[in-house]
Amino acid sequence: MKTFASALVLLLAVGCASAPATSSNEGGAGSAAGFTNNLKNAPDYILLSSPNQVRTYDFSSALEPRGLHVRGAMTNRGFMAAGDIQGSGKFCADGKDWLSLSDLKVHSAAEGKTPAAPYIVGCATTSGFQPASRAIVMQ
Repeated sequence: MKTFASALVLLLAVGCASAPATSSNEGGAGSAAGFTNNLKNAPDYILLSSPNQVRTYDFSSALEPRGLHVRGAMTNRGFMAAGDIQGSGKFCADGKDWLSLSDLKVHSAAEGKTPAAPYIVGCATTSGFQPASRAIVMQ
């Protein structure tokens, strides 16, 4: 009986140690985006006012980047978002253009191309891109 009890305690201890501490996904897009980290740990971001640059997020600062931005990470498949669009700024009402996150290029509806996920619907501007909403199309 002592041996059985000892084995049971050992089995429970190993099982509890290997279980994840939490199962929440704070990033919103999570594994559907192919990005496993959550929004709080996303190392990079893209400012939508200049979407062709991937910038490194400053974890030492208490301030978020200024303007509308997307947090995530640059991968070999392009920029993988870790959540929806963050920050404050202007949205366009009639978005027909899109920002491709795979190549960080703004495409005009006049090009006649069909967007491929992941992308953001919005309006091309002279200074960059204005999203139509906070959503990122993942599929």
